[in-house]
Amino acid sequence: MSEITISSGNRLWGSFTVESLTARGRVSPRLNLQLKQRPSPVADVELLDVVLRLEFRQEVIGETRLVGESMVAGGYNNLEVSTTHRLLRYVTDSLVANTSVVSLEVWLRGRGRVRMDAARAQAGRVQMASDPPLGEWTDITIGSGSPETIQISRSEWFERVLSPIRDDSYVYLELALPTVPDELAPEWGNAVGLLHDADRAYATGDDAAVFVYLRGALDALPGAKKRIVEAVADESKREALDALLKQAGVFLHRGRHVAETGEQAGTFSVDHSDSAFALDLMRVLLSHLSLLISSERRRASVQRDDS
Repeated sequence: MSEITISSGNRLWGSFTVESLTARGRVSPRLNLQLKQRPSPVADVELLDVVLRLEFRQEVIGETRLVGESMVAGGYNNLEVSTTHRLLRYVTDSLVANTSVVSLEVWLRGRGRVRMDAARAQAGRVQMASDPPLGEWTDITIGSGSPETIQISRSEWFERVLSPIRDDSYVYLELALPTVPDELAPEWGNAVGLLHDADRAYATGDDAAVFVYLRGALDALPGAKKRIVEAVADESKREALDALLKQAGVFLHRGRHVAETGEQAGTFSVDHSDSAFALDLMRVLLSHLSLLISSERRRASVQRDDS
């Protein structure tokens, strides 16, 4: 598949061959790397404390450690790298249509030690001034200035990574907050705080309060109630989103204790499944809106700079 080298300075002390990349864990996904050890033929190599980090487009997908590992020719390491559904989706969503492989960057950094064997350091090997004394254990710093690359075909990415962590009974959602412009952060923070309050109410079984907090989260968005999506340039999209948010607000407003007369007429009682649906609905809306509004504002800023 791919090769991960173990180097210190200009000297190569071995490598790992990536035999497979798979995943498991539907709630808490983990990537599984099976590595075949290939130590230097002229030295004993021990990895004292080494961090293996996986990245994709400068985002950390996950990392793991190798501690006190003696390398043996033909030996194997099965490493588990904790990650999230959102990070794996980020990788998948970033692939362009004509890309046939998924490429992950691998950083290997840490401490190790080596002992060069005089009997194995035969003639023909170029000696370097930085080489350690023969027969003595010498500490080394492992790492290089550039990462290695693991590549897996897109079909294998789906079959071996995405499919095993997919649960047809559940869809796990995470909220993406806007990163620009900075002035949006406090207002979005209020909405997210109310979303957390709704999560707490759901966990304690106060289903009516879930609706109250979620309606508050919607009202706390910047520009609420009629200008939430004013940054969207496309008029048709903006009007459709406005209508969607209005209906979501109506649903959340009415989801309280039933009342046949008075100010609460037209409301309906809710149960735990209703509050679960309301939570998922708001997570999707907030996540998409934050990304959409950030993107639209960046686009508008670029247009102003160019004009």
